[in-house]
Amino acid sequence: MTKQEYQELQKTHFLYKILNPESIAIFGANNNLLTTMGSMQLRNIREGGFKGDIYPIHPRLDEVQGYKAYKNVVDLPKTPDLAFIILPPKIVPEVMEECGEKGIKQLIITSGGFREVGENGVELSKRVNQIANNYGMRFVGPNCLGIYNGWYDPDNYDSHFNTMWIYETPDRGNISIISQSGTIACHIFWHCQDWGVRIGKSLSIGNELNIDIVDYLQFLRDDPQTQVIGLYIEEIKRGREFINLAKKITPTKPIVAIYAGGTEAAERSIMSHTGAIGGNQAIYDAVFKEAGIISTTSMKKFLYYLRTLSFAQQNQVFMKGNKVGIITDSGGSGSMMTKTAEQLGLSVPKFSKELQTEIGQHIPPTASSLNPIDVTFDIDFLNLFKKFPKILMESGEVDAILVYGVFDLDDVLKTMEESGMEIDDQMRSIGQIIERAVFKPMKRLMKKYSIPVFYVGPMPYRYEWMRKFISHGIPVFDLWDAPTDCLKILGNYSQYRRIKME
Repeated sequence: MTKQEYQELQKTHFLYKILNPESIAIFGANNNLLTTMGSMQLRNIREGGFKGDIYPIHPRLDEVQGYKAYKNVVDLPKTPDLAFIILPPKIVPEVMEECGEKGIKQLIITSGGFREVGENGVELSKRVNQIANNYGMRFVGPNCLGIYNGWYDPDNYDSHFNTMWIYETPDRGNISIISQSGTIACHIFWHCQDWGVRIGKSLSIGNELNIDIVDYLQFLRDDPQTQVIGLYIEEIKRGREFINLAKKITPTKPIVAIYAGGTEAAERSIMSHTGAIGGNQAIYDAVFKEAGIISTTSMKKFLYYLRTLSFAQQNQVFMKGNKVGIITDSGGSGSMMTKTAEQLGLSVPKFSKELQTEIGQHIPPTASSLNPIDVTFDIDFLNLFKKFPKILMESGEVDAILVYGVFDLDDVLKTMEESGMEIDDQMRSIGQIIERAVFKPMKRLMKKYSIPVFYVGPMPYRYEWMRKFISHGIPVFDLWDAPTDCLKILGNYSQYRRIKME
């Protein structure tokens, strides 16, 4: 099947229609962004650059946020591809009936108050499902915050289709999120911006009355814009189907998961949240292991793992083994990275005499060429950022490289200038020289040798040079433990991928 044939086939999938509608109706929006979630969702759809027709449905208003409002869905001039329902749960069945009569086949039901509230909610859930079956409708939710599609317009990087309440959107990338918590699907967007986690799609799936996690995974398995998948899980309804499907996905698209249950208090929280019944942590750990899924209980690690695997997938850089070369301008930093790497099962081997001799030609007499390479605050940035990594790659003695150094040269120069120090043209140009010499050339070298290079610096992610690494898609970290942990995850996945694809 050609790429074009696949894309045409994908367009017939109900989730494609939900993620890429050409027209939408929205129930529950008004002109006050502070009073209803629907109003904020409409605002975000508009601000994201949605090109299609928008039909607000409101019994009293003639206009909502600049769009002509309609009293009833039957009054619409055409049948929308998608309807949003953000209304009290008791009237959701009635509205669904009206949508069905109009011929609307895709819905997002944000409304809560279904199985998570007890017996009455369970009965309401049955009614909603029956109506959907009667009219052949598919719906996301209920009790969800909708969806985000950064690839809504592939030719426009700044365009997106965002039905969530959050206005902060991440840079577009190859990661897709499926979350049984709406807030988590949104909350991570702020951190994605800071840490360079590039999200293409985020799906808040709620109670999964009609479309469940297996359905979403089936869609993402075949989605060419998705190369890495992140899951926030509170329950899995179709366990065996989930495992079998994940086994097919993980050799080519890594999956990272967080399971929120496993303790008594967590189970109570999940039950009141989505009405789900979780399970023992050990059971889910076994499921993830069998399916080749990478799991963690830390949200920070979840995002770091996604970023690492996104980089590997985008550049096709996978580790061949577990030998790590470390380059540092600080002895303490080198010691920390060495210890954490070895504690995680990575190897930090002593370099051969030939390699030590070659490195020794470029470092001060007081420096070390053993591994770590400790340049003892030598400020030849091109050696630190490019020459030494290149030498290690060409040596064949390492499978991954960690580089520690002070990167934020622009801020250093600014501080020097503000303190009255004289800055000559050569010093001013050093940042541009390093930027040209490091970013694109290093990505080419990483791809050529299939050796990842992770950079570590003491500056917060908001600093300009940290942002430059992030904008070029090069993994950068602000502390020592995270990069070694991510290398371990990448090494494990690289080995798993290699075995499964043989």
